[in-house]
Amino acid sequence: MSRARPDRPATIYDVAKAAGVSHQTVSKVLRGLGGMRPETRERVEVELRRLNYRPNVGARALARSQQKRIGVVGYETFESSTSKVLSGVSEVLDAAGYLLEIVSVDPVGDVEAIAAALERINGTDIAGVLATSPTSNVREALTRVRFRMPVFLDVNGDQRIGADGRRRSVAAELVMDHLAELGHQRIAFVGGPAGWDSAGNREDVYLERVAAPRILGHGDWSAASGYRVMVEGDLGDATAVFVANDRMALGVLRALDERGVRVPDDVSVVGIDDIPEAGYFSPPLSTVHIDFTVAGEVAAQSLLTLIERPGEAMPLYPRSRLVARASSASLSH
Repeated sequence: MSRARPDRPATIYDVAKAAGVSHQTVSKVLRGLGGMRPETRERVEVELRRLNYRPNVGARALARSQQKRIGVVGYETFESSTSKVLSGVSEVLDAAGYLLEIVSVDPVGDVEAIAAALERINGTDIAGVLATSPTSNVREALTRVRFRMPVFLDVNGDQRIGADGRRRSVAAELVMDHLAELGHQRIAFVGGPAGWDSAGNREDVYLERVAAPRILGHGDWSAASGYRVMVEGDLGDATAVFVANDRMALGVLRALDERGVRVPDDVSVVGIDDIPEAGYFSPPLSTVHIDFTVAGEVAAQSLLTLIERPGEAMPLYPRSRLVARASSASLSH
Protein backbone atom coordinates (compact mmCIF):
# COMPACT_ATOMS: atom_id res chain seq x y z
CA MET A 1 0.00 0.00 0.00
CA SER A 2 1.31 3.44 -0.98
CA ARG A 3 2.58 5.76 1.73
CA ALA A 4 3.71 9.38 1.63
CA ARG A 5 7.39 9.96 2.33
CA PRO A 6 7.91 10.73 6.04
CA ASP A 7 9.75 13.99 5.24
CA ARG A 8 6.77 15.68 3.61
CA PRO A 9 2.99 15.95 4.14
CA ALA A 10 0.69 13.70 2.10
CA THR A 11 -0.75 15.22 -1.09
CA ILE A 12 -3.98 14.38 -2.89
CA TYR A 13 -1.85 12.44 -5.36
CA ASP A 14 -0.60 10.24 -2.50
CA VAL A 15 -4.18 9.70 -1.36
CA ALA A 16 -5.33 8.97 -4.91
CA LYS A 17 -2.60 6.36 -5.43
CA ALA A 18 -3.31 4.68 -2.10
CA ALA A 19 -7.06 4.57 -2.75
CA GLY A 20 -6.68 3.48 -6.37
CA VAL A 21 -8.58 6.47 -7.77
CA SER A 22 -7.81 9.64 -9.72
CA HIS A 23 -6.76 12.84 -7.96
CA GLN A 24 -9.96 14.42 -9.33
CA THR A 25 -11.97 11.89 -7.31
CA VAL A 26 -10.04 12.79 -4.15
CA SER A 27 -10.73 16.47 -4.89
CA LYS A 28 -14.47 15.72 -5.18
CA VAL A 29 -14.48 13.96 -1.80
CA LEU A 30 -12.68 16.90 -0.19
CA ARG A 31 -15.29 19.31 -1.61
CA GLY A 32 -18.22 17.10 -0.61
CA LEU A 33 -19.34 16.48 -4.18
CA GLY A 34 -21.15 13.35 -5.35
CA GLY A 35 -21.01 11.38 -8.58
CA MET A 36 -19.21 8.32 -7.18
CA ARG A 37 -20.00 5.00 -5.55
CA PRO A 38 -20.33 5.04 -1.74
CA GLU A 39 -17.55 2.44 -1.45
CA THR A 40 -15.23 4.68 -3.50
CA ARG A 41 -15.89 7.64 -1.21
CA GLU A 42 -15.31 5.46 1.84
CA ARG A 43 -12.01 4.16 0.42
CA VAL A 44 -10.79 7.71 -0.17
CA GLU A 45 -11.86 8.85 3.29
CA VAL A 46 -10.01 5.91 4.86
CA GLU A 47 -6.79 6.90 3.07
CA LEU A 48 -7.24 10.57 3.95
CA ARG A 49 -7.28 9.58 7.62
CA ARG A 50 -4.54 6.96 7.33
CA LEU A 51 -2.16 9.34 5.56
CA ASN A 52 -3.17 12.20 7.88
CA TYR A 53 -3.89 14.42 4.87
CA ARG A 54 -4.07 18.14 5.62
CA PRO A 55 -4.92 20.79 2.98
CA ASN A 56 -2.05 23.12 2.11
CA VAL A 57 -3.71 26.42 2.95
CA GLY A 58 -0.81 28.50 1.61
CA ALA A 59 -0.80 26.67 -1.71
CA ARG A 60 -4.55 27.06 -1.99
CA ALA A 61 -4.32 30.79 -1.38
CA LEU A 62 -1.60 31.11 -4.01
CA ALA A 63 -3.61 29.05 -6.47
CA ARG A 64 -6.70 31.17 -5.88
CA SER A 65 -4.72 34.29 -6.70
CA GLN A 66 -3.22 32.82 -9.87
CA GLN A 67 -5.95 30.59 -11.32
CA LYS A 68 -9.00 31.51 -13.36
CA ARG A 69 -12.28 31.26 -11.50
CA ILE A 70 -15.91 30.51 -12.33
CA GLY A 71 -18.86 31.56 -10.19
CA VAL A 72 -21.36 28.73 -9.74
CA VAL A 73 -24.80 29.65 -8.41
CA GLY A 74 -26.36 26.62 -6.73
CA TYR A 75 -28.59 25.67 -3.86
CA GLU A 76 -28.45 23.36 -0.84
CA THR A 77 -30.41 20.14 -1.31
CA PHE A 78 -30.20 16.44 -0.63
CA GLU A 79 -31.28 15.65 -4.22
CA SER A 80 -28.80 13.33 -5.93
CA SER A 81 -29.50 15.05 -9.26
CA THR A 82 -28.07 18.36 -8.01
CA SER A 83 -24.98 16.65 -6.63
CA LYS A 84 -24.45 14.93 -9.98
CA VAL A 85 -24.81 18.21 -11.88
CA LEU A 86 -22.18 19.86 -9.67
CA SER A 87 -19.93 16.83 -10.08
CA GLY A 88 -20.10 17.16 -13.88
CA VAL A 89 -19.52 20.91 -13.71
CA SER A 90 -16.52 20.45 -11.42
CA GLU A 91 -14.95 17.75 -13.59
CA VAL A 92 -14.96 19.93 -16.71
CA LEU A 93 -13.89 23.18 -15.05
CA ASP A 94 -11.14 21.48 -13.04
CA ALA A 95 -9.74 19.96 -16.23
CA ALA A 96 -9.84 23.39 -17.90
CA GLY A 97 -7.86 24.96 -15.05
CA TYR A 98 -10.67 26.91 -13.38
CA LEU A 99 -11.44 27.17 -9.68
CA LEU A 100 -15.08 27.13 -8.61
CA GLU A 101 -16.60 29.83 -6.41
CA ILE A 102 -19.93 28.31 -5.30
CA VAL A 103 -22.64 30.67 -4.05
CA SER A 104 -25.73 29.06 -2.52
CA VAL A 105 -29.13 30.73 -3.01
CA ASP A 106 -32.77 29.77 -2.55
CA PRO A 107 -33.84 29.42 -6.22
CA VAL A 108 -37.49 30.11 -5.43
CA GLY A 109 -36.75 32.66 -2.72
CA ASP A 110 -36.71 36.44 -2.72
CA VAL A 111 -35.48 37.86 -6.03
CA GLU A 112 -33.68 40.72 -4.28
CA ALA A 113 -31.74 38.26 -2.09
CA ILE A 114 -30.73 36.23 -5.14
CA ALA A 115 -29.67 39.40 -6.98
CA ALA A 116 -27.60 40.49 -3.97
CA ALA A 117 -25.74 37.16 -4.01
CA LEU A 118 -25.13 37.54 -7.73
CA GLU A 119 -23.81 41.07 -7.20
CA ARG A 120 -21.20 39.68 -4.80
CA ILE A 121 -19.99 37.38 -7.57
CA ASN A 122 -20.07 40.21 -10.08
CA GLY A 123 -17.71 42.24 -7.93
CA THR A 124 -14.93 39.66 -8.13
CA ASP A 125 -12.37 38.77 -10.78
CA ILE A 126 -14.16 35.73 -12.19
CA ALA A 127 -14.29 34.69 -15.84
CA GLY A 128 -17.93 33.62 -16.01
CA VAL A 129 -21.07 32.63 -14.11
CA LEU A 130 -22.89 29.30 -14.28
CA ALA A 131 -26.33 29.16 -12.65
CA THR A 132 -27.42 25.60 -11.89
CA SER A 133 -30.91 26.48 -10.64
CA PRO A 134 -33.17 27.31 -13.60
CA THR A 135 -36.13 29.07 -11.99
CA SER A 136 -38.10 32.18 -12.86
CA ASN A 137 -36.72 33.96 -9.77
CA VAL A 138 -33.11 33.21 -10.71
CA ARG A 139 -33.78 34.39 -14.26
CA GLU A 140 -35.33 37.61 -12.94
CA ALA A 141 -32.37 38.18 -10.61
CA LEU A 142 -29.94 37.63 -13.49
CA THR A 143 -31.65 40.40 -15.49
CA ARG A 144 -31.13 42.85 -12.60
CA VAL A 145 -27.37 42.36 -12.44
CA ARG A 146 -25.16 43.92 -15.11
CA PHE A 147 -22.59 41.20 -15.46
CA ARG A 148 -19.21 42.02 -16.94
CA MET A 149 -18.62 38.40 -17.94
CA PRO A 150 -20.49 35.59 -19.74
CA VAL A 151 -23.41 33.95 -17.90
CA PHE A 152 -24.94 30.56 -18.66
CA LEU A 153 -28.26 29.31 -17.23
CA ASP A 154 -29.53 26.14 -18.85
CA VAL A 155 -28.46 23.22 -16.65
CA ASN A 156 -31.34 20.99 -17.58
CA GLY A 157 -30.70 18.35 -20.21
CA ASP A 158 -34.47 17.89 -20.41
CA GLN A 159 -35.63 20.29 -23.05
CA ARG A 160 -35.63 21.15 -26.71
CA ILE A 161 -36.76 24.24 -28.57
CA GLY A 162 -39.89 23.57 -30.64
CA ALA A 163 -40.66 24.98 -34.08
CA ASP A 164 -42.70 27.71 -32.38
CA GLY A 165 -39.67 28.76 -30.32
CA ARG A 166 -41.10 27.42 -27.05
CA ARG A 167 -39.20 25.09 -24.75
CA ARG A 168 -40.41 21.50 -24.59
CA SER A 169 -39.59 18.87 -21.98
CA VAL A 170 -38.09 15.89 -23.80
CA ALA A 171 -38.66 13.72 -20.74
CA ALA A 172 -42.35 14.63 -20.55
CA GLU A 173 -42.79 13.83 -24.23
CA LEU A 174 -41.23 10.42 -23.65
CA VAL A 175 -43.60 9.77 -20.73
CA MET A 176 -46.66 10.76 -22.75
CA ASP A 177 -45.50 8.72 -25.76
CA HIS A 178 -45.02 5.68 -23.50
CA LEU A 179 -48.48 5.97 -21.95
CA ALA A 180 -50.08 6.52 -25.36
CA GLU A 181 -48.38 3.40 -26.72
CA LEU A 182 -49.84 1.46 -23.78
CA GLY A 183 -53.31 2.73 -24.73
CA HIS A 184 -53.80 5.27 -21.93
CA GLN A 185 -55.84 8.38 -22.73
CA ARG A 186 -57.25 9.35 -19.33
CA ILE A 187 -54.05 10.46 -17.62
CA ALA A 188 -53.80 12.38 -14.34
CA PHE A 189 -50.83 14.60 -13.46
CA VAL A 190 -48.85 15.47 -10.32
CA GLY A 191 -46.80 18.58 -11.01
CA GLY A 192 -43.66 20.13 -9.56
CA PRO A 193 -43.35 23.45 -7.72
CA ALA A 194 -44.17 26.76 -9.36
CA GLY A 195 -41.25 28.73 -10.73
CA TRP A 196 -39.04 25.81 -11.79
CA ASP A 197 -38.37 25.64 -15.54
CA SER A 198 -38.46 21.84 -15.51
CA ALA A 199 -41.79 21.73 -13.67
CA GLY A 200 -43.40 24.21 -16.05
CA ASN A 201 -42.03 22.57 -19.18
CA ARG A 202 -43.28 19.13 -18.10
CA GLU A 203 -46.73 20.41 -17.23
CA ASP A 204 -46.98 22.23 -20.58
CA VAL A 205 -46.35 18.99 -22.47
CA TYR A 206 -48.95 17.17 -20.37
CA LEU A 207 -51.58 19.85 -21.03
CA GLU A 208 -50.88 19.76 -24.76
CA ARG A 209 -51.17 16.00 -25.00
CA VAL A 210 -54.38 15.18 -23.09
CA ALA A 211 -57.92 16.00 -24.16
CA ALA A 212 -59.26 16.27 -20.60
CA PRO A 213 -56.48 17.30 -18.18
CA ARG A 214 -56.75 16.15 -14.57
CA ILE A 215 -54.12 17.93 -12.48
CA LEU A 216 -54.20 16.38 -9.01
CA GLY A 217 -51.95 19.04 -7.48
CA HIS A 218 -48.38 20.25 -7.20
CA GLY A 219 -45.61 19.05 -4.91
CA ASP A 220 -42.18 20.36 -3.97
CA TRP A 221 -40.21 17.48 -5.57
CA SER A 222 -40.26 15.45 -2.31
CA ALA A 223 -41.86 12.05 -1.68
CA ALA A 224 -43.91 13.56 1.15
CA SER A 225 -45.45 16.13 -1.18
CA GLY A 226 -46.30 13.47 -3.78
CA TYR A 227 -48.01 11.45 -1.07
CA ARG A 228 -49.99 14.49 0.09
CA VAL A 229 -51.15 15.36 -3.43
CA MET A 230 -52.29 11.80 -4.07
CA VAL A 231 -54.10 11.52 -0.73
CA GLU A 232 -55.96 14.77 -1.36
CA GLY A 233 -56.47 14.28 -5.11
CA ASP A 234 -59.31 12.62 -6.99
CA LEU A 235 -58.18 10.13 -9.64
CA GLY A 236 -61.64 9.88 -11.14
CA ASP A 237 -61.53 7.51 -14.11
CA ALA A 238 -57.82 8.04 -14.83
CA THR A 239 -55.94 4.90 -15.88
CA ALA A 240 -52.47 6.41 -15.47
CA VAL A 241 -50.64 9.06 -13.43
CA PHE A 242 -47.74 11.09 -14.82
CA VAL A 243 -45.64 12.37 -11.91
CA ALA A 244 -43.17 15.19 -12.58
CA ASN A 245 -40.29 13.48 -10.75
CA ASP A 246 -39.42 10.13 -9.18
CA ARG A 247 -39.38 11.17 -5.52
CA MET A 248 -42.93 12.49 -5.73
CA ALA A 249 -43.84 9.26 -7.55
CA LEU A 250 -42.63 7.31 -4.51
CA GLY A 251 -45.17 9.16 -2.37
CA VAL A 252 -47.86 8.63 -5.01
CA LEU A 253 -47.22 4.87 -5.00
CA ARG A 254 -47.58 4.70 -1.22
CA ALA A 255 -50.82 6.69 -1.25
CA LEU A 256 -52.29 4.48 -3.97
CA ASP A 257 -51.30 1.35 -2.06
CA GLU A 258 -53.01 2.64 1.09
CA ARG A 259 -56.18 3.27 -0.93
CA GLY A 260 -56.13 -0.26 -2.31
CA VAL A 261 -55.36 0.92 -5.85
CA ARG A 262 -53.16 -1.66 -7.57
CA VAL A 263 -50.22 -0.48 -9.69
CA PRO A 264 -50.16 -1.18 -12.61
CA ASP A 265 -53.34 -3.37 -12.62
CA ASP A 266 -55.66 -0.45 -11.83
CA VAL A 267 -53.45 2.55 -12.57
CA SER A 268 -50.05 2.96 -14.25
CA VAL A 269 -47.54 5.39 -12.71
CA VAL A 270 -44.57 6.97 -14.52
CA GLY A 271 -42.00 9.45 -13.19
CA ILE A 272 -38.95 11.37 -14.44
CA ASP A 273 -35.25 11.35 -13.41
CA ASP A 274 -34.46 7.63 -12.94
CA ILE A 275 -32.99 8.16 -9.50
CA PRO A 276 -30.83 5.27 -8.22
CA GLU A 277 -33.68 3.96 -6.04
CA ALA A 278 -36.32 3.95 -8.82
CA GLY A 279 -35.75 0.31 -9.70
CA TYR A 280 -36.37 -0.66 -6.06
CA PHE A 281 -39.74 1.05 -5.60
CA SER A 282 -42.76 -1.22 -5.14
CA PRO A 283 -43.44 -1.82 -7.95
CA PRO A 284 -40.22 -0.73 -9.72
CA LEU A 285 -40.89 2.66 -11.29
CA SER A 286 -41.13 3.34 -15.01
CA THR A 287 -39.34 6.64 -15.57
CA VAL A 288 -37.16 8.69 -17.89
CA HIS A 289 -33.41 8.53 -17.39
CA ILE A 290 -31.64 11.90 -17.35
CA ASP A 291 -27.85 11.84 -17.05
CA PHE A 292 -27.37 14.76 -14.67
CA THR A 293 -23.60 14.34 -14.50
CA VAL A 294 -23.35 14.76 -18.26
CA ALA A 295 -25.84 17.65 -18.08
CA GLY A 296 -23.44 19.39 -15.69
CA GLU A 297 -20.51 18.67 -17.99
CA VAL A 298 -22.36 20.09 -21.01
CA ALA A 299 -23.38 23.20 -19.06
CA ALA A 300 -19.77 23.82 -18.04
CA GLN A 301 -18.57 23.22 -21.61
CA SER A 302 -21.20 25.70 -22.82
CA LEU A 303 -19.94 28.40 -20.44
CA LEU A 304 -16.34 27.72 -21.49
CA THR A 305 -17.42 28.14 -25.11
CA LEU A 306 -18.88 31.57 -24.27
CA ILE A 307 -15.69 32.55 -22.44
CA GLU A 308 -12.96 31.11 -24.65
CA ARG A 309 -14.57 30.57 -28.07
CA PRO A 310 -17.49 33.01 -28.43
CA GLY A 311 -19.47 32.46 -31.59
CA GLU A 312 -18.86 28.71 -31.73
CA ALA A 313 -21.80 26.30 -31.64
CA MET A 314 -22.83 25.17 -28.18
CA PRO A 315 -22.45 21.49 -27.22
CA LEU A 316 -25.64 19.41 -27.20
CA TYR A 317 -27.19 17.68 -24.22
CA PRO A 318 -27.59 13.90 -24.57
CA ARG A 319 -31.14 12.78 -25.27
CA SER A 320 -33.03 11.30 -22.35
CA ARG A 321 -34.43 7.77 -22.62
CA LEU A 322 -37.45 5.97 -21.24
CA VAL A 323 -36.85 3.15 -18.76
CA ALA A 324 -39.96 0.93 -18.71
CA ARG A 325 -40.43 -1.02 -15.48
CA ALA A 326 -43.30 -2.72 -13.67
CA SER A 327 -45.28 0.39 -12.64
CA SER A 328 -46.73 0.87 -16.14
CA ALA A 329 -48.70 -1.57 -18.27
CA SER A 330 -51.07 -1.61 -21.23
CA LEU A 331 -54.79 -1.27 -20.69
CA SER A 332 -55.29 -4.74 -22.18
CA HIS A 333 -52.81 -6.53 -19.89
